[in-house]
Amino acid sequence: MKIEELCAAWVAARQAEADANAKRIEIEQQILQLIPPREEGSMSTELPNGWKVRTSGKMIYSGDIDRLLELTRSWPEKPVRSRLEIDTSMLRAIRSDRPDLWRSIAPAITVRPAKTGVSVEVPDGL
Repeated sequence: MKIEELCAAWVAARQAEADANAKRIEIEQQILQLIPPREEGSMSTELPNGWKVRTSGKMIYSGDIDRLLELTRSWPEKPVRSRLEIDTSMLRAIRSDRPDLWRSIAPAITVRPAKTGVSVEVPDGL
């Protein structure tokens, strides 16, 4: 296949994927009207034909951390936690700019390729 044919097939597959995703979301909304989920947590509903439908609800919490810490100052346990995480940008810079430093920390780091992305732009009118 020529690259143009592959790109056209990619665009068609991508559109079919988007259409299927939109249809699935529409069907999920109809299911949720018939089987409302819990506010938080999951539940299973067995249908007369033996199929099981699992629905789940989740709440997303966010807030003003400084204010929350102030309001819970006297509490023995705080509803706030901190988390150490790898600074990917810094590691990328060290790896490319400072190989001497990279060699010293490399035993503690795993680097693996992520999924390679492909995009195709279709000119207007096609």
